[in-house]
Amino acid sequence: MTVVGIAGVFLGGYRDMAAVILRGEADSLLTQPKAILPRLLARESLAHAWGDLIAGVAILATLAGLDAASMPLTLLGIALGVAVYVSASVAFASLAFWIAGARSFARDLTDFLLLLSSYPGSIYSGAAKLIAFTILPAGFVVLAPVELLREPTPTHLAIAVAAGIGYASLAMLVFHMGIGHYRRGGTPTTSL
Repeated sequence: MTVVGIAGVFLGGYRDMAAVILRGEADSLLTQPKAILPRLLARESLAHAWGDLIAGVAILATLAGLDAASMPLTLLGIALGVAVYVSASVAFASLAFWIAGARSFARDLTDFLLLLSSYPGSIYSGAAKLIAFTILPAGFVVLAPVELLREPTPTHLAIAVAAGIGYASLAMLVFHMGIGHYRRGGTPTTSL
């Protein structure tokens, strides 16, 4: 809840970025010297996300059994979870640069990612585990940061940090490829 709350309050533009792209609202941002992606993300704050944020922090403070010593790792885990969640959503939304029907598909993928993130890691095995840690990186939104808190080893830290950096890099790459396509006059023509 904390990850989704932070994403919605501070980076709420991720939620409907595909629609913004398809409506051509990014055009006005292309003429300005500032980076486009941060402005698209920060252009909206979702009011209902405040409830997730407050409830998530309250649950962490009262029920998670955290102490002051675990606070830095908790904050790092939350930050990495936010990075993976928003990055995956940006990558899904960037499909709108190429596919006309990407708005609902991107939202469905983001919602499915959120749904998978709420399940315990023990239910994933085989192909489901592969999907939960790659295409829909639910495992890196919640499971890897929680594992880092439970067993703060260099391996768990490296996995969580690599996932955060990797998915953020992938999202920026896909988004910038899409913007390049968009600037050259490419418009989404195929539909899902």
